[in-house]
Amino acid sequence: MQRTGIVAAINPSRGMVAIATEDDGYTIIELLSSWDVEVGDEIAWQNGHGLGSETYENLTKGSREVVYVQNHAVGQATLRQQLLF
Repeated sequence: MQRTGIVAAINPSRGMVAIATEDDGYTIIELLSSWDVEVGDEIAWQNGHGLGSETYENLTKGSREVVYVQNHAVGQATLRQQLLF
């Protein structure tokens, strides 16, 4: 099941990204390369709530990259902790 969301926050020193989804909070990914993502970019992925290595697509910039998916359905209260701030 394809899912999409908008990049809501980035911890650049740790390569951690929070993607806000419409239905269940935030998806947390870890960048494994210098993939160009910015707050506000629209991101899509095919494997719904899959964890581990997955290919994510930056629809805003038209690029794809393998990332490491850390978590799904993260609430606002634990977002900073999940991003390792």
